[in-house]
Amino acid sequence: MSDTDSSTWDSRTDSSVDTSSAFAEALASQVNKADIMRMVEAQHEMLSRYEKTNEMLINFNMLSSSRYETASHDFSKHTLILSEMKRDLDSIFKRIRILKQRLGKMHPEAFSACSDVFNVLVEGKVEVQDDNGPRETTGTNIPVDLPIENNQVENNQT
Repeated sequence: MSDTDSSTWDSRTDSSVDTSSAFAEALASQVNKADIMRMVEAQHEMLSRYEKTNEMLINFNMLSSSRYETASHDFSKHTLILSEMKRDLDSIFKRIRILKQRLGKMHPEAFSACSDVFNVLVEGKVEVQDDNGPRETTGTNIPVDLPIENNQVENNQT
């Protein structure tokens, strides 16, 4: 570029800077400075509130995370304990069932004496006699005081 081109370019730049600054000043004179200060103060107040809220949420999340980890660990530990207990109870009930069957075969007279209260069938169901007649039920809610007639016991054992 030559010196004349450079001076022309500078004058265009200076005139565009002057024009843009004049436009910015005219625009700024249209706005009330007190309103702008109130908006800036309101923005600072809201920023302070948001920062406090954000800090509270971070603390809450950290506390919740630690409590969740503790509860999750306890829950998994209790789940394992319950599953072990279920296995143990299943094993115990299986052993009891086997012992009852062995004793029933070894001492049928004693079992027939006990069967006037209820009779345990091989499938794990119980036949109960009440005012409505004989009925089958699972072993969970057995009415113990209801007698079964002797001919029903003899029919079930054959």
